[in-house]
Amino acid sequence: MLLSSSPVMSHMGDARVLQGTTTAFTQHSSATGHDYLIQVALPQIAPPEGGYPVLLVLDGNRHLDLFTAARDILGRRGFDKAPSDLAIVAVGYAGETDGQAKAVRDIVTKLRLKDFTPPLTTGTAPEGTGGGEDFLDYLTQALPPELASRYPLDLTRPALVGHSLGGLFALHAQQKAPEAFGAIFAISPSLWWLQENDPASWPLRLACSEAAGPVYIAAGGREQSPQPRRQDPERDRLRVQRAMIDNAHEHARQLREHCPQAAVQWRLFEGEDHGSVMWPAARAVMERLLRPR
Repeated sequence: MLLSSSPVMSHMGDARVLQGTTTAFTQHSSATGHDYLIQVALPQIAPPEGGYPVLLVLDGNRHLDLFTAARDILGRRGFDKAPSDLAIVAVGYAGETDGQAKAVRDIVTKLRLKDFTPPLTTGTAPEGTGGGEDFLDYLTQALPPELASRYPLDLTRPALVGHSLGGLFALHAQQKAPEAFGAIFAISPSLWWLQENDPASWPLRLACSEAAGPVYIAAGGREQSPQPRRQDPERDRLRVQRAMIDNAHEHARQLREHCPQAAVQWRLFEGEDHGSVMWPAARAVMERLLRPR
């Protein structure tokens, strides 16, 4: 399961027009049955030989602006320096817009729950879940040739970042297709979903591949403790029960033990909650991807 290796458009003149811009297209996946909004933020410089390196961002409608800003600010490293050459490919859902109606948000919630959750190894997945294999096929088989036909990208082994359920999917992708991604970033991965729905296979039995790239796992320091000021005892109970920090930390420990060549890193962002953790995480991702100049 490899990404397309045809990285650069033949009509490179278009790249000069597109550089520094964000463009989008919609693609239907026969594997998942869903329509995806693909937004591509190209750097402000001409593509290097072989095409721009790529960061694939899950929940693209939500996180594109954050990662683009992090790239453009951190990647320049001074007003007199050249900008980063990293292209950001944000994978979201068609029809999802700012100020969206609750009905649309509910639909997107259902779609990502199906796409980001892996199939269970035992038992039966809850209705509307377990589509992670189909979504992985879309990311590694159908999306790359469409991107290659439009942009000068190096799609051999893009980096992948996901948050929450997207982080769960990123860890699933690391296990199932380690050769497809250059680096995996799992921010606050929702490993509790497997713990609750596939207890017979918990803890996970992690595999290792010689092709495995670096893996970065992180969580916010406030994600596992009650928040009394919010006055939501049920949510507080779930925060403790789902053990976001402990599960992510243990996954990093086990993966490091079983697969030392993967260069596994663990990071706890003190003071950050499930949503706010994305601010420091975006910086951490960029610090690991941006090429020194």
